[in-house]
Amino acid sequence: MKLPTTLRLHQQLVLVVSGLLLVAIALLGGYTAWAQYQSARQALQVQAANLARFMALSSGNLILTESLDQVESLALRMVDLPDVMAIRVVDAQGQSLCHVLRREGGAHQVVFDAPNERLPLPAQAQAHEVFEPTQPGQLVAWHPVMAGTLVGWVQVVHSTQALPLIWHHTLRSTAVVAVLAVALCGALLALVLRQPMQALASATRFAVNLGQAQGRQMPVPEGPAEVVRLSEALNEASSRLHTQMLDIQAKVDQLREHEAQLEDQNEQLDAIFTLSPDGLVTFDPEGRVRFANHAFMLLTGLEDIQVLGRTIEQLDEALASKVSNGMPFPGLAASLGEPGARVNKGVLITVSRPQTTVISLVSQRSPTPTVSQVLYAVDVTAQHQLDTVKSEFLSMAAHELRTPMSSIYGFTELLIGREMAPEKRKDVLGRIYRQSQQMINILNELLDLARIESRRGQDFSFETLNLQDCVQSALADFKVPEGREAPQVAESEEAWPVRVDAGKLQQALGNVLSNAYKYSPQGGPVSIGWASRLVEDPLGEKAPRVIYFGEESDEAPREVGVVITDRGMGLKPDELARMGERFFRADKSGNIPGTGLGVSIVRELMELMGGHFEVQSRYGEGTSVTLWLPLQTTAAQCPT
Repeated sequence: MKLPTTLRLHQQLVLVVSGLLLVAIALLGGYTAWAQYQSARQALQVQAANLARFMALSSGNLILTESLDQVESLALRMVDLPDVMAIRVVDAQGQSLCHVLRREGGAHQVVFDAPNERLPLPAQAQAHEVFEPTQPGQLVAWHPVMAGTLVGWVQVVHSTQALPLIWHHTLRSTAVVAVLAVALCGALLALVLRQPMQALASATRFAVNLGQAQGRQMPVPEGPAEVVRLSEALNEASSRLHTQMLDIQAKVDQLREHEAQLEDQNEQLDAIFTLSPDGLVTFDPEGRVRFANHAFMLLTGLEDIQVLGRTIEQLDEALASKVSNGMPFPGLAASLGEPGARVNKGVLITVSRPQTTVISLVSQRSPTPTVSQVLYAVDVTAQHQLDTVKSEFLSMAAHELRTPMSSIYGFTELLIGREMAPEKRKDVLGRIYRQSQQMINILNELLDLARIESRRGQDFSFETLNLQDCVQSALADFKVPEGREAPQVAESEEAWPVRVDAGKLQQALGNVLSNAYKYSPQGGPVSIGWASRLVEDPLGEKAPRVIYFGEESDEAPREVGVVITDRGMGLKPDELARMGERFFRADKSGNIPGTGLGVSIVRELMELMGGHFEVQSRYGEGTSVTLWLPLQTTAAQCPT
């Protein structure tokens, strides 16, 4: 029998015990009812047999003497006995001699059977009772009438209706006993199980909250050994679980710490991969692109669909389509290197995206099983341009030095190999002197540039000085070319303090003034004016407000400048764009002496002092150069 799982243990025990008790009582009651039924039936059979025997013994002589009235009188008395329904006396051939019935209500009735009617007799003719099966509720007993010989039979019909009453009474009594026994047994069982069930309920609550017990122990109750062992087992489980939870918590904390470290590392790597200007591509063991950062896409101009999941050959084709026309493309094979090579020196490719970019592709084989190759893409355009500039610089420096050196070498060889008149010899020596002076100027300017680049203003001595005083000091030291007029300086009543190195500012002003006179060989005035503008104004948005010959500003300036203007040959637009490049000279004839480094030095000096310079020029009309400096609050006297 399967009990409902919602019942508690003591309820299940009561149900099981009650069921077993009911089954036992039912079996016992059924057996008792059956035994009583059989006993009562046997008693009825004995009573019917005794009555038939007594009637047979009493009616033997009467049959022989044919005293049938007495036989009938005897039968009438016998039929009054309880549960006797009918008595019949027949002769040996089955012919009825006497037949008495008792109707419902107790009335007697003598039945006269037909003379020729023969009653079927029992098969055996022994001198004892015979029972025959009859209709339900009746018991028939036969007994032979003996008088030396068989003279007849006595039939007694006995009622068995009392037997079911005995059966039902026994069952009712059994049911009452069963109910009382189950109630008593359930009450006793509940009383006996009360303390163990309370202990079990307490153990259950403790077990339910075992995860939050944190090693606490429950009191061990008094009761059955099973409950005691269960409580002890729960206490031990609580201790072990607390220990395991502490270990798990420690490991979880350690895992969380590791996870936080990994997350931090991943974020750093993501930031590096995202913000790094260098491209990164990884290949899986099958040789397909597994990862490519955004920088690689920007460097190469490729789309994600052209890179991710592609083979080396497909990526090679995509890169080849981006290579600038006419530029060589060695392919990724040259970058990835031969199998077994851990690091390759890499190759250079030039791509258009749309501006021309020089990219260095370097490969490194990975020792991890999930990544076979790592390809690095680095933008080396600036380095490539720097190398080109260096090469051009060396070439131009060698060219600029070679010209005076060739002249010096030639004139020296001429002096050694030939006899000359004193006047001619003096002219040759003058040429050698001038070429030597040009070489010294070139070397000095190269040394100035090298010093500026190496020290980056560390040797500057900054002071807050009056700009107008610094310009006057520079003019005092400047040697105006022979036959030319001194620069015309615009008057200014304002004092414009600037923080500069006085010597470096005078050097920059001297270079600009020297160019102004050299590039106006036909003469014409060279003028110096003043300019100011608000610092917050975007550079180039507004033209500088220049003050010539006392014209004053009506706004508080934040950035001030010295404007040096000539009326010389001017610059073409393409020449104006190259102003500041080293060794660039607008004069290609070679008639105007110079090295092409003066403007580069001016640009470097102005930037190191926090300023900048601007050039405006029209070809054939002249050039205007403005040196801009931040305005300060106070100024000292500019040293002379």
